Amino acid sequence: MHHDSSRANGWRFWAFVGDLGVAWLALYLAFQIRIVAVLPGSADTLPQERLVYFDLVWVWVVAAQPVALYFFGLYQSRAKRPRLEIARWVSLAVLFQTLALSSGLFLASQAFPRSVLVLFALLNAGLLVLWRVGLQSLVRTPMRQVVLVGCGPAAADVARKIREHHFHGLEVRGYLPQPGSACAEPDDESAAALGPRLENAAQLERLLASGEVDDVILASEAGDWQTALIEEIAGTRPRRPTILLLPGPFESLIGTMRYRWINDLPLIEVMREGDWRAAMPIKRLFDLAGATALALAAAPVFVLVAMAVRLTSTGPVLFRQERVGRALRPFRVIKFRTMRRDAESKSGEVLAQRNDPRLTSVGGFLRRYRLDELPQLWNVLAGEMSLVGPRPERPGFVQQHLARVPGYAERFAAPPGLTGLAQVNGEYHSTPENKLRYDLAYIANRSLWLDLSILVRTVRIVLTSQGV
Repeated sequence: MHHDSSRANGWRFWAFVGDLGVAWLALYLAFQIRIVAVLPGSADTLPQERLVYFDLVWVWVVAAQPVALYFFGLYQSRAKRPRLEIARWVSLAVLFQTLALSSGLFLASQAFPRSVLVLFALLNAGLLVLWRVGLQSLVRTPMRQVVLVGCGPAAADVARKIREHHFHGLEVRGYLPQPGSACAEPDDESAAALGPRLENAAQLERLLASGEVDDVILASEAGDWQTALIEEIAGTRPRRPTILLLPGPFESLIGTMRYRWINDLPLIEVMREGDWRAAMPIKRLFDLAGATALALAAAPVFVLVAMAVRLTSTGPVLFRQERVGRALRPFRVIKFRTMRRDAESKSGEVLAQRNDPRLTSVGGFLRRYRLDELPQLWNVLAGEMSLVGPRPERPGFVQQHLARVPGYAERFAAPPGLTGLAQVNGEYHSTPENKLRYDLAYIANRSLWLDLSILVRTVRIVLTSQGV
């Protein structure tokens, strides 16, 4: 284990050093190309004296490189990645880095040739991809360990393709028979490719939790067992495995999906490890900016609400309550107190209801206009919540829903939000199953545009005091 850790640290060191060198080289080449060449949209070459800008900014450009790559998980693992995946994450990191540099130069009122910045981004992305792919070839990287679910011809075919084509970076750790089906002993060739047989899903879950297995490939007939299996192994940890499906004709007809290929076999990515990384840095900046602006704008409302709570009932102004957040991690939300002191001392956790007798004299008004939720802006600034996401539930209710609602664990793949798709579309007393449909639809389609749409609709609902 220590030896593996030393190898990983050595890989990160060389990746870090090379990334710094690529940033410097890309910026230098961008200036040199502009000095000797006229690019489309430019009237002339860049004067030689403009090289002074290189001396002014190269330190910041080089320093920003590893930060952007770290944000997008490019220092997290030295496991072998497909080249297209490297190109995708590097491109996103360079785009993020270039936007940040542009914003910094603008805020500092620093003149800088825009054509050089564009050229730098293109060169940086291209050189980084070449460097990272080359590093992956030079440094021995561990194969991603795969477990196949299924034991028929389809699973054996996938296993053989993985064994024959090592450049995919996959290695079959074993297979798990499809739950509820009889599984004949594979022939010698299939057995060699499939590896050892796992006893049950619990053993697979332990291998995933320990990090001994990275990916799961569903290579058998579709059925209800798939939902139960994913529920058991995929939704309860920060680091989620990749779940892939060998599609039949029906699944292949479904559009807008991402595929991987093992030689001539297409695999649908049902769930992906780290998809949230691409959006999380920008979403986090969006949350910080939005929560700060809302907190400043609502400062007078904070004072008025605090005075109303203090003057109309005994007890603290603010109320902290345990909720369950991303990856089932508990945290404490902050709210203005709307109930009498010790309202649940005898009843325990009870869902809120209309005309709740536990409410204070101003509690109903605060809840109707969602003013009691305003202090949760602090939870957003602290990184425990997002402006938009599945609403965080209390631990007791979460345990109940996990036990009886299939797929409920998947809602914890995203940070909880002040508001969400279920809150702007569903009813306040909608069932957990229905709210889950909205939460999963949001997770699968989340974007800044969707977040903005949900926030605008939330404002309308609050102003009209709709009971959502």
